[in-house]
Amino acid sequence: MLKSEVVKYDIIKESVVLYVEDDKDVSGIIVSSIDSLCKKIYVAANGQEGLDIYTEHQDEIDIVITDLNMPKLSGIEMISRIRDINYDVPIVITSAFGDETMLKKVINLSVDGFVAKPLIIHDLLKIIERTLKPVFYKKELRKKDTLIFQQSKLAAIGEMIGNIAHQWRQPLNSIGVTMMKLEFNSENDNLTREVVKDIIDNTNAIVGHMSKTIDDFRNFFSPNKEKSKFKIRDSIESILALMIPQLINNNIEIKVIGDQDIEIFGYKNELKQVLINIISNAKDAIINNKNISNGLIEINIKPQKDYLKIAIKDNAGGVPQDLIDKIFEPYFTTKFKSQGTGLGLYMSKVIIEKNMKGSLYIENDDNGAIFNITLPL
Repeated sequence: MLKSEVVKYDIIKESVVLYVEDDKDVSGIIVSSIDSLCKKIYVAANGQEGLDIYTEHQDEIDIVITDLNMPKLSGIEMISRIRDINYDVPIVITSAFGDETMLKKVINLSVDGFVAKPLIIHDLLKIIERTLKPVFYKKELRKKDTLIFQQSKLAAIGEMIGNIAHQWRQPLNSIGVTMMKLEFNSENDNLTREVVKDIIDNTNAIVGHMSKTIDDFRNFFSPNKEKSKFKIRDSIESILALMIPQLINNNIEIKVIGDQDIEIFGYKNELKQVLINIISNAKDAIINNKNISNGLIEINIKPQKDYLKIAIKDNAGGVPQDLIDKIFEPYFTTKFKSQGTGLGLYMSKVIIEKNMKGSLYIENDDNGAIFNITLPL
């Protein structure tokens, strides 16, 4: 019987269960039936033990199955405290209670399922499987978002490597010219101490600039573990230091308007990723519009009553109205397949709205698109 159930209860197989029951005989039967089906099972003999286990392993436990009448801490009290820790965790009750007052308390705690004692294993498994479905789907969505985030970051790394290549071309040319100067002076017996010092100083300055470019690149992709207070200037200047050579190369001017010294509380490097995604998108739109000879990107910083608005505007003609509602969908792109993955703007919206509790939306004006970011101050 259990072999067929292993195949049938696929969601249970991927889940971690907390089972709370003070009756050792009932607990032994249920645990022996569920243990081989689920990924892992924690077992508690009373409500206090169940609460302690859940508190320690809350990030791991997918569902709580519990009796109500137990020593030390009742099931009702345990459920109430678990709900204070995590209101969304699914809870299934196994009980033979007939008390109307207790029934009302259970309803008020928003339990997800009930199986009457004496327990029938098949009925319990069906309830667990049904209750775990939303948990399973949320996990799958988190996995998908994680994958998309990694793909987005890889695409951003490719973009940044292109920016570094543009940054390094001129310094490398300068080093080449310096080496030619060194060779010329050596061949003409003009390699004085002053000439050598000048060449060394000039080369060290160039190498220092190239090293700073690498540091900027490395810091850009360092994940922020915790939110911190930072100035908008810090994000914008580090981005422009990497992007300006490519913008100049494509005859695109970038302007920053407003007070860059405004401080916000959030994830500094994640905001950098959003800004570079939007600026890169504007750059590509300008390049692909053959009617534009002089590109322009404006970053307008506007403090409002209790939030900051950052508007990034371009003169690329805007996004067609039939596409504007799709612009933040994953894998949607208006670029050629070789130019974009359609992940940058999707992840930008996730970062701003989910991680930083702000908003990101797009609108058109007469000249082009405007990406509006609002962040709580």
